[in-house]
Formats: sequence, C-alpha cells, structure tokens
Amino acid sequence: MAANRKTSASVKDPQRSRTPAPLGTVPIEGNECIWMRAGVLSYRLCDRGFDCEHCMLDAALQRDRTGEAAAWTQGGWGPSGYRLFPQDRRFSATHAWVVELGRSSVRIGVDALVAWLLSEAGAIKLPTPGASVARGEPLATVTSGNGKLTLAAPISGKVLARNEAVRSCPELVISAPYGAGWLVDLAVEPAHRDKQLSPLLCGSDMEQLSRGHLHDFHHRVDALVAARPRGVGATMADGGVPLGDPRSMLGAARYLKLVQELLL
Repeated sequence: MAANRKTSASVKDPQRSRTPAPLGTVPIEGNECIWMRAGVLSYRLCDRGFDCEHCMLDAALQRDRTGEAAAWTQGGWGPSGYRLFPQDRRFSATHAWVVELGRSSVRIGVDALVAWLLSEAGAIKLPTPGASVARGEPLATVTSGNGKLTLAAPISGKVLARNEAVRSCPELVISAPYGAGWLVDLAVEPAHRDKQLSPLLCGSDMEQLSRGHLHDFHHRVDALVAARPRGVGATMADGGVPLGDPRSMLGAARYLKLVQELLL
C-alpha cells in the first residue's frame, strides 16, 4: 500500500497539484483516492489535489494499518494556503483556537479540521459585545444547508468584539479560519489567564488529536452510508445520478450531526 500511495502522489497532474480539488469533487478516473480504490472507503473525497503525502485522512488510515503514525509534515499547509495547525496559538479538544492579543484579551476561531469538514457556511451567529461566555458553552452557530453546527467556547470571558466581516461573509470561516475568519475577541481576567490557557493544546499535539478525530469521523460516515437508512445513499432519488461526497449522500443535517459529535 505504501508503494502505491507514493505512486499515486507522484503521477498526479501538475496543474491539479497547484489547484486542489474542492471538497467533495469526484475526481476523474485514474485520480481516485487510493483508499477508495482499495475498498477501504466507499466514496471519493479529496480537497488537496490527491497529494497523499500531506493528507490527514491518509495519515490516519496509515496509522490504523500499521499501529503507528505515518510520516507527517509538522505545520503542513492547508488547501487555501494556511497552516493546518499553526504554532502561534493554542487549541481546544473541540477544535477551537485561541491566540493571545495581550495579557487580558484573546482572539478565538475554529481550526482547519472544522473548516475542512464544514466545506460551506450559509450564516453564522455570534454573541454580542459585552456578553459573557463560559468554557464549553455555545459560542457560535454555523448554518450550512439545512443543518446547524454549534461551536463551543474554549475558555471563559466577556466578548470584546465579534467579527462583523464573518457575519456578512460566513465563507471566511472556511477559506481563512486562522485569519479573516476569526470569530470573537474575549476579555479574560489576568489572574485566571494562565489557568485557562494551560489545558489547551499546542499545534503539534492538535495535529495528533485531529488525525484520530478525522479517522473516527470517516469510519462513522462510511458505516452510516453502508447501513443505508432512509434518505442516505450513493445516488439521487431517481437512482441515476451518482453522488460524490458524504454530505450529499447523508444530507446536510445528518452530515452536520456527525461533525457535531466530533466536537463534543
């Protein structure tokens, strides 16, 4: 499998490598995900031009087969040019990031894995300035299709500002999760600041955690597709048009329910 994986990555079209396929695009024949071709997955899914060497899913599945982590580029680059898990901030296990703005304030957003799994955002609801939020409680709600995803606050504090740009253009959460797609700025008590930040993960530890989360997520999706509950399947209702991504096969609401379980 390792030899095939190398071959798959090395023979991909040069233009495709410069412009990664959007999440959910069914690739042309011969550029299928090698895990789908091997029968491990029942659908084709890639957002990085079939660059297997830097794929979180490929790394997780390789670890599952061998019992140890496959080669991984620390701080690898995401599909829109951002680092997957930057070292300049900390992360919660629920996939929110925190970066310090000063001794008494922080900025919060969602990490690359949530952005990648969401793939689209139609609206986002954020708390108003002056509101108090508590760690683990709802911080933001993203509407995508006919489903919703609630994001939990990684720490407690009072809202100093919310990102009005992301409210006007929710897609920024997807395209720039560590930049223009930030969510809120919080004021934190300096006396409790270190205690709140210390449980959070550094970028490299978040990479490791996300491998496992992504692996588990895809197992759940594959199991649900295989079980074929009502409204789930690889074709449209007329049975003639093949669907190429799990969101389409499951429906937005059911798909986002699985993403929500990942964030608990």
